[in-house]
Amino acid sequence: MKGLHGWLRLLENNESAIFSTLLIEIDKVLSSENSSGEQLAKVILKDAYLTTKLIRVANSVVFNPNEVPVTTVSRAVINIGFENIRSICISIKVLETLGEESCSEILLSALASSLHAAGQAKLICPKISDTKREEVFVASILSHLAELLVLGQNDQEVKAFSNELLAHSNDQEKDRAAEKYLGVSLTRLSKSLMKQWRMQGLAMEFVNAIGLETDSKFIVAVRLGNEISRAAVLGWDSAEFKDIIKKVAEFQGTNVTEVTKLIKKTADETAEIIKTFGKTGLVDYVPTSKKAAKAVPTSDMKIVQEPLMDSEFQSSSLKKLSEMVHSDFNINQVISLVLRGLNQGIGLERVALAIFDKAQSKFATKYALGQDTGSWKKTFDVCYESSPYSFLYQLYEYEHCVWVGGEQFAEISKNLGNEFSDITGQKKFFIAPLKAEGKKIGFIYADMGKTEINLSLKAFEEFNLFAQQTNLALKRLAKRK
Repeated sequence: MKGLHGWLRLLENNESAIFSTLLIEIDKVLSSENSSGEQLAKVILKDAYLTTKLIRVANSVVFNPNEVPVTTVSRAVINIGFENIRSICISIKVLETLGEESCSEILLSALASSLHAAGQAKLICPKISDTKREEVFVASILSHLAELLVLGQNDQEVKAFSNELLAHSNDQEKDRAAEKYLGVSLTRLSKSLMKQWRMQGLAMEFVNAIGLETDSKFIVAVRLGNEISRAAVLGWDSAEFKDIIKKVAEFQGTNVTEVTKLIKKTADETAEIIKTFGKTGLVDYVPTSKKAAKAVPTSDMKIVQEPLMDSEFQSSSLKKLSEMVHSDFNINQVISLVLRGLNQGIGLERVALAIFDKAQSKFATKYALGQDTGSWKKTFDVCYESSPYSFLYQLYEYEHCVWVGGEQFAEISKNLGNEFSDITGQKKFFIAPLKAEGKKIGFIYADMGKTEINLSLKAFEEFNLFAQQTNLALKRLAKRK
């Protein structure tokens, strides 16, 4: 879980940073009234990879139906046309940055979807110049760049993030998964990357308008392109696709039949253009009028079996705790640091600290952190029975952390009733009794929420360290009083 700054540091030296320089130079030439194919060729020739791929594209059937050999960049620019050159260049550079080999299926699907979305956005926007259409395409591609760059990383948290994605996941679903595993939403990361690379124009306007109402038909076109691409993966006959064609028909001021023809034609053209890049496998993930998009198999997405730990944050938290406990500390600050260390450092999805009430009849949750824990302060109350056969009684007799559901704690776990699972929905969790001067203070609770990630021995050992520091703080606080 790197968070915003961690991901920015990782991606700031990525080759994708050259997009800004490349686009600025190309745009400068194209915006000049006296620009020529030769001037544009000089800019493109600075990039060997782009030069090679552009000539290949210019020799394809799509841009060279007469099969007259193209051997120079200036001729390639003429064949492809000024009206298409920006979109072709940005597509080539995206493919280069993400690599030629070893892309995961979810990355290939996302890449195909972004190219398809950009193609749709470019062509559904009515009555605009070719230059503006190109800007719409580039803005669409760049809006997906943060997601593509993240999916191109071979990190454990990225695998966990990928595991929750489907080919048709919407932006909200992706943001929730990203916040959970990456520590930052894709939307926020995308905005920050665009600022860092000094992107201008519609691309920057689009990411700044995410989640906001807008009157810009260009931004609406990009949004609709994304929706078309996502719905098309579900099938041309799906309810989602039927809904989106109605939106596009209204946007264009035309009828559903014409819109459907245009969208399918654009999908076919996108597939053909992708072929010209030499990415034949990528075409499988683009739905066309004749075939459905290749499904992303769940078996390709490795299920992460253990919580994702942020070792740096964990170590830092334990160090701060040790320093605080040996100083004139504030107990609320200690508890806050403990919960954040458990949640962010160890990767435990939901954590809480419950306090024993004065009547010594129940434990009431006072602090909670993690997904869907907002109501726990009201709902997470557990009754205490002073019986040798009750789970909580045995927990305090044991006086150590317990991994409920763990093999080594089978004896004590068998006494667990439904008091926890009725509230949290979990029968496997970590719990640590908190005591001071022989008195029951409360307990720390932690689980993995609704994920399929398993609790692990390493996570339990780290949980134990935080529990020890909390108990030490409570003992020192009791002596202070």
